[in-house]
Amino acid sequence: MTIEQLTYVLAVARFQSFVRAADHVSVSQPALTMQVKKLEEELGILLFDRSRKPLIVSAEGRVFLDRAQEVMLGIQSLKSLAEELSNAEGGELRLGIIPTLAPYLVPLFISHFGKAYPQVQLSIAELVTEEIIRDIKNGTLDAGIYATPVQSAGIYHEVLFYERFFLYVSASHPWSDKQHISMEDLPGTRLWLLREGNCFRSQVNDICQLQASRQLKEPLVYESSSIESLMRIVEHQGGMTLIPELATLAVAPEQESMLRDFSDQHHLREISLAYSRLHWKEKLLNKLKQSIVMHIPKHMQEAGKGIIMDTAVHT
Repeated sequence: MTIEQLTYVLAVARFQSFVRAADHVSVSQPALTMQVKKLEEELGILLFDRSRKPLIVSAEGRVFLDRAQEVMLGIQSLKSLAEELSNAEGGELRLGIIPTLAPYLVPLFISHFGKAYPQVQLSIAELVTEEIIRDIKNGTLDAGIYATPVQSAGIYHEVLFYERFFLYVSASHPWSDKQHISMEDLPGTRLWLLREGNCFRSQVNDICQLQASRQLKEPLVYESSSIESLMRIVEHQGGMTLIPELATLAVAPEQESMLRDFSDQHHLREISLAYSRLHWKEKLLNKLKQSIVMHIPKHMQEAGKGIIMDTAVHT
């Protein structure tokens, strides 16, 4: 059994195709197939059910590949540890951030981080929570930033800050004259919402006591994964939407009058840094965390008496 063989079988499991796996690891398809077959013969089990299209991992193969993934992450961690020990100020850090957070958070810290740690190569990808967790586990990401609580085996979380929820209300809306709005007023109210499956959408559903499958009988139906898009719709089509607190910092001065706070309970979105239990880039992650927190308003760094909303994410 070789590291090369483990790399190949993990690639086949990821892409569910020998051809795509071979392309990913830059070898010929026959060479990859031969090495996978040799490993299966050595183990005495079939790792893949080749009769299915696309192929799937066998029951025995799943047990083996889960352990193989841990072994490969351990090997990768040793390589990265050596790099970190030899270059304390440099290295690569691959980060995933959810789309409802990235446009507002990244601009706050990216300039400072780049200037403070010019030897660190920071790569950021916008991904949904489930994709971030998957990529942390398979080693293609070093860490992620998303809303918690989230339960996922092998993933640790460190809270970075808390966001309150605000209403973004059209000037033509009957509530535009209200400075503060009660949570009790929201059930049954027309809201522009994010696409189903987004954890921010799930939190809004809970806050507003909406049913996830609610259908609005409106002449225009607009599904989006972007908070900015919903804000533009409110500005031009009327109505209102809920936005997280960091998004309020990016609101143009001429639109600030559209923001409304809640007069009663403060519901919070908890934002955390996520990483694998096998993480090895502790120095780089600490630098990232420090750079982020120092640019977050102080009042957002404590939950106080706010109610932390569930994310409905369990992997």
